Amino acid sequence: MPPVPGKWKGICQQGQDFDSSNCNRKLIGARFFTKDASPRDSHGHGTHTSSTAGGASVPKASVLGNGGGVARGMAPGAHIAVYKVCWTNGCYSSDILAAMDTAIRDGVDVLSLSIAWPQNLGPTGLPEDSRRVNFTVMSGTSMACPHVSGIAALIRSAHPKWSPAAVKSAMLTTADVTDHSGNPIMDGDKPAGVFAMGAGHVNPQRAIYPGLIYDIKPEDYVTHLCTLGYTRSEIFTITHRNASCSELLKMNKGFSLNYPSISVIFRQGTRRKMMRRKLTNVGRPNSIYSVELKAPEGVKVRVKPTKLHFKQRNQVLSYRLWFISRKRMTREKLSFAEGHLTWINSQNHLTRIRSPISVTWKRK
Repeated sequence: MPPVPGKWKGICQQGQDFDSSNCNRKLIGARFFTKDASPRDSHGHGTHTSSTAGGASVPKASVLGNGGGVARGMAPGAHIAVYKVCWTNGCYSSDILAAMDTAIRDGVDVLSLSIAWPQNLGPTGLPEDSRRVNFTVMSGTSMACPHVSGIAALIRSAHPKWSPAAVKSAMLTTADVTDHSGNPIMDGDKPAGVFAMGAGHVNPQRAIYPGLIYDIKPEDYVTHLCTLGYTRSEIFTITHRNASCSELLKMNKGFSLNYPSISVIFRQGTRRKMMRRKLTNVGRPNSIYSVELKAPEGVKVRVKPTKLHFKQRNQVLSYRLWFISRKRMTREKLSFAEGHLTWINSQNHLTRIRSPISVTWKRK
């Protein structure tokens, strides 16, 4: 592993069965925030998720003799720091928040559910040897989180100036919605819907070079909180900013958060909605994108313009969407429909920026 990054401000906190010698160039920091007296992982869960996110390459690994090959984390070149906030009696919200604040002060670049680590751009790996290592197979949200977090670290390594929103956009808009055979991803015995699979299965190779991104500035989130009806005191609690929603909404008429996915709610008496989105070209200059649309059932959708011509890199272009409800709501049930909008590169059809669309009809 390369040396510890110069910006790192963390420590290797000593505790029961754990001292500073347990840290090294891979595990560069460890802290604990629980009633327990050590950052040591006694059950293996934190170690498992850490290795999933940033584990170095291990040759000739297998699971009970099956699936032999090289095992590695999503970002094998990443340094890792662990912040222990849970024990057998559970987790305290105050400990979780304290760990997140401390990790940011320490210089962590990517936070994960169970771990946090600073990114590193240098190569890493272990020398080939004759060992065969047995691995435990687990699944669940705590395993999915380090996969995505590790990929986020890879994207930030390739694009260190990208915002968190840009990294998220790259992963969401390039995700796969079919399996390796080209068949729809299934939810039991039926194709998975938007609330079952989200944007789809993350595709690391495509996410590093997405072509276009939906970026969001920090102040946009404050305006978004205003549109959701948050009070000034609630917004201050979240952002530590004194915000005047009346002024923000006056300055941003018809504001839509520039999120990669699109959610539309038709309340009783509403049949028309308009939204705006902005795309930033992070690909080649002189790129032309055309829109492909699958409108949700019961909704007419208009997109203007239907083509975007980016003359240079980092150029920002916007488009608008109009959603017109064709359905009449019933009192017996709520209605839901889904679709998608995709911008396709005219020169390279493999570059596709897909946004899932959900539409809901509500009585109130």
